[in-house]
Amino acid sequence: MKACVVSAIALLGSLARAQPLSELQLARLLADDTTRQAAVDRTVALGNGRLPLLLAWTRKPPPQLNELEQPRLLIGMADVFGRLKTNEAIPFLIKNIRLHRTDGLRSNIWMKTTEAVLSEMPAISALTQLGSPALEDLMSAYLRSAPIGDRVPLIFTISRIGAVTKIPRVREFLMLVRGEATFERTQAEEGLNLFDGGQLRAK
Repeated sequence: MKACVVSAIALLGSLARAQPLSELQLARLLADDTTRQAAVDRTVALGNGRLPLLLAWTRKPPPQLNELEQPRLLIGMADVFGRLKTNEAIPFLIKNIRLHRTDGLRSNIWMKTTEAVLSEMPAISALTQLGSPALEDLMSAYLRSAPIGDRVPLIFTISRIGAVTKIPRVREFLMLVRGEATFERTQAEEGLNLFDGGQLRAK
């Protein structure tokens, strides 16, 4: 633990002095909650200079990172992709749409404000920063039978982008989703009625 603290301090010193960072140093800075913001700021300041490296990490993260660092690196990557509006990262961001910064808000995040969700979920935040270029991929991900855990994050992201862009296709999509949800609810209610000994409702 002490060694990790010393290493983090040394890396922060490198950031402060604007010294060149190795790929592994950058990965560890982006993965560390205490150094991530400074590392993101510096990476963004370099423009697209580090994007090829970060995009390569979407396919194969640095193997030197431990099992705790690897998922935390994804947060820093999402932050950079959002701020640089990196369209090439859209598949990565959708794949990690459930990514959280902390564990404490996981259970009730959808009861929070839009601002709280965007603050807590970096892939969603990045996708909303990308805006309309992400819409078709987001809607396609939902319509391709997205996993249950992805469905609400996808709808949330699509609706927030749609509220800004006012693209008619978003309204059509949301109407479709609402219709399907209403039908599923009706079927579930009828199933419960039968389960409890009731009769099929007359059509």
